[in-house]
Amino acid sequence: MNDNKTNPGSAVAALQREIKTRTEVVRAIADLEEQLDVDRICGSWLSTENRFSAVIRRLGSGMWRAVVYDHALCYKRVVQEGLVTLRRHRLWLGADEGSRIVYDAASDTLTIGCYGSFAPEDTVAVRNDDAIPAEEYPFNE
Repeated sequence: MNDNKTNPGSAVAALQREIKTRTEVVRAIADLEEQLDVDRICGSWLSTENRFSAVIRRLGSGMWRAVVYDHALCYKRVVQEGLVTLRRHRLWLGADEGSRIVYDAASDTLTIGCYGSFAPEDTVAVRNDDAIPAEEYPFNE
């Protein structure tokens, strides 16, 4: 009568192993989903508040490279360059705790620490093109 089917201890142990395996799978899927969500920050961004721009590229798992430029002069000047890391389900630029990066999917905006709010470069260019009516330019004749 020492069969595994009749022993409640072995059934409980098997159930605990299955729960542990399923929990690990759910965590792995959640981590992959978070990585995919964070990859939305990749690309070129233009500031909506000042003359900054940013470029963010993925380096590897949980790590991105960000460069913030200033366009106040006739050329681009690097203001900050650093690694963006995913810690405690939050994005951080460098080691400074004040340099948090927040992506808002609803408005498609990116906030980079003290540099303010950024919009994707391609959407800003489209908005600027639409703002210029063709009737004002006699060159189109």
